[in-house]
Amino acid sequence: MKEKSFWWMMVFNAGLLLGVWSARWLDTEPAFAQPSQTKTVRAEAFELVDKSGHLRAKLIVGKDEEPMLVVYDKSEKPTAAYGLNGEGPVQDFLGRILRP
Repeated sequence: MKEKSFWWMMVFNAGLLLGVWSARWLDTEPAFAQPSQTKTVRAEAFELVDKSGHLRAKLIVGKDEEPMLVVYDKSEKPTAAYGLNGEGPVQDFLGRILRP
C-alpha cells in the first residue's frame, strides 16, 4: 500500500512540475481586440433594459420621423416621453404622444 501511495505522489508531483514549467514556457502576452475604426453606432432604435431584462427606456424615431425618448416604469409601462414634433420639442407624461 505504501508503494502505491508513493507512486501516486510521484505522479502528482510530476504533473505539478510539468504544469508550472509549461505555464512559464508557453507564457505569452494577452491578446486584445483592436480598437474599432468606426466611432458611430447607427440603428433605428435603442432599448435600455435593467439587470432582469425589463425594458426601462427606448430611443426611437417616431411616426413623424422625429426622435423620441420613451421612459418605462418597473412593470414596463411607458411613463414619459420626450421628443420633437413639427412644432418643436415635446415633453409628455403620456397624455397624447403614445395613445394608440
